[in-house]
Amino acid sequence: MTQTLGEFFEDSEIFVTGGSGVVGKALIEKLLRSTNVRRIYVLLRPRGQLNAEQRLAKLRDAKVFQVLRAQKPQELNKLIAIPGDVSLPQLGIDPNHLKQLDQVSIVFHCAATVRFDEPLRVALQLNVGGTLEALKFAEQLRHLRIFVHVSTFFSNPYLKRVEPKWYGSPMDWRLCLRLLDEIKDDNLLDTLTRKLIVGFPNTYTFTKNLAESLINDYRTRLPVIVYRPSIVLFAVREPLPGFAPSLMGAMGLFSLVGAGLLKTVYIRRSVYLDITPQDMGIIGMIYYTKCGYEAYREGTPKELLIYQTSSKTHIPYTFIQMASHMDIKNLWYSAAFLKNLGVPGCHYTDNRFVYKFLFITKQLLPAILVDLLLRLFGRPPALLAIQRKLYHTLEVMKPFLFNNYDSPGVTDFKGMIEEIKGTEFDISYEYESAHDEERLTNACKNMIQSIRHDLLNEDPSTLARAQMIMRIKNAIYNALRLYLLYKLLRWLWFHFLG
Repeated sequence: MTQTLGEFFEDSEIFVTGGSGVVGKALIEKLLRSTNVRRIYVLLRPRGQLNAEQRLAKLRDAKVFQVLRAQKPQELNKLIAIPGDVSLPQLGIDPNHLKQLDQVSIVFHCAATVRFDEPLRVALQLNVGGTLEALKFAEQLRHLRIFVHVSTFFSNPYLKRVEPKWYGSPMDWRLCLRLLDEIKDDNLLDTLTRKLIVGFPNTYTFTKNLAESLINDYRTRLPVIVYRPSIVLFAVREPLPGFAPSLMGAMGLFSLVGAGLLKTVYIRRSVYLDITPQDMGIIGMIYYTKCGYEAYREGTPKELLIYQTSSKTHIPYTFIQMASHMDIKNLWYSAAFLKNLGVPGCHYTDNRFVYKFLFITKQLLPAILVDLLLRLFGRPPALLAIQRKLYHTLEVMKPFLFNNYDSPGVTDFKGMIEEIKGTEFDISYEYESAHDEERLTNACKNMIQSIRHDLLNEDPSTLARAQMIMRIKNAIYNALRLYLLYKLLRWLWFHFLG
């Protein structure tokens, strides 16, 4: 008889790398809240003045666990810190802790650098070298049932259609890791980057592709699967509707729009941007973990098992349609931020000249003016640096803002929906209603409220004040535009019509 998801994870000991990241934290939260695992070991490297235990204490206080702390606070005691580092041999785990991990049967390798512009050396060390060390660690586990490697839907960005299968790599991962030892000069290695990553827009997609090739080489040695989520955004339902996980990536861009700092984006109007809501992606990964285990019970698969979540088949809106919907419905006002500079709203264009003109007039010049005022009042400037970083980020993201990727959607969608129906993992309604405009409105509204509460830490009692400030700013902004229009028409009248 086939096990349920809950039965599959019952009393399991689980090891997670990247547990402090967006995907890792969401995975841990769902496993603790909806299954009865025995323990979850989290690999944590010392950071700054914090050791692994102190980082675990900070992790337990993360906003993603707010529902778990209210409903099942004792479950957080199942989290155990393991000091280590994915960039070190054997993950930097000392022998005593290795003995402690003897009963681990499931490994989730979520650790990676997700920066698109990471230097090649760092990206190779973490995304490829770290994966190799995680696999070597898993080989020592006597009770290993499945090793789950978290990759990305964009690991083969040169393709127009992405199927859940392994496509191969342009270079051998062993050679790339040897380069780290043989080329000590970072400048020389960086000059090789463009030649090495032909067909890849950045070091992130290149190294994630190499990591999949590495996993494929271990396919006959260990029970392994690859999970490819697309762009991870806010949660639709769990742990709370609209929960915004981080100020990094796409969520950070949304936050900057709400703060009035991001006023224009260079993007093709027909681009959809393939997304994976956080909770839907995590439930998919948990389901595929069991699928991979069951597949290996039948014998080593002939090909690498790859599963992916893609919104291609169930979200019919382009990115501009979704973003414009937020402006039209005035959703930014419903959860106005106190931490803002200007009026929320953004202009999306595929005209390079228009984009640069708007960037200079609506973002760069106001940033220079505000920084000048800050200097006059004896405070350090801040906005110009933010605008510089923002411009660079959007330039790095440009390949994804101008390309649509086709796909068959969510892997084994019917099988997953059938298995999770009526359980703690049931998200069938979220998929069925993803195309509904009212659902889109509610999801975006919840997201903005979560950004305000969970990311910007703004008290709900300050909302009325923030909305009043936004109305005043809006009135000033409209008056200024009318004045500038009047001056322009007056100039035209006297110079051409008078």
